[in-house]
Amino acid sequence: MPKGLPHFAAAVLALLVCACAGAPPPQPAAPPTGAVGVRSIDKRLVAAQRMQLAANETFEMPLAEAGNAAPEYPQALLAQRLPPQTVCLSVAIGADGAVSDSRVLAASEGCPTQAPAAPDFVAAARAAVARWRFDPAFRCVYPGAKPVDEQGCVTGREQAVAVSVAYSFVFEQKDGRGTVRVGE
Repeated sequence: MPKGLPHFAAAVLALLVCACAGAPPPQPAAPPTGAVGVRSIDKRLVAAQRMQLAANETFEMPLAEAGNAAPEYPQALLAQRLPPQTVCLSVAIGADGAVSDSRVLAASEGCPTQAPAAPDFVAAARAAVARWRFDPAFRCVYPGAKPVDEQGCVTGREQAVAVSVAYSFVFEQKDGRGTVRVGE
């Protein structure tokens, strides 16, 4: 063995050990968000349809539970090879977090489609959201002015509220399989 090789190997090993020790620890995977392949289109609602808060209040949106399943593409429609179809729903969520109702939204209400979807797609979307659960939305009412830097509702009083949240679903086929994806 050449004379300098053990020193070289020791130096390389030392560098590798140092590099491993100085590397940042692996980051844990992001926690589940409860997303189910949909996106909210609420920001498109006009001001009169939105909740109004007092100066001493903040609002927390309902959080979808992780087990909420996306709608399924109706198997009976696969043979028809339909173009993608968008279904927009206003989902009524009670103060207890249960879905109490849903209704179809039109383009004039913020739905990013011009043509109504086939009734089977609407039925699939409504059936899926009827089973959804949420951590309820709530108002946080502060005794005085709302704190500037407070995260959450620490010094205020939570009041669970019923709300409606708008979602869009795009039903489409890829390679002969039905999928539901985030709307655009």
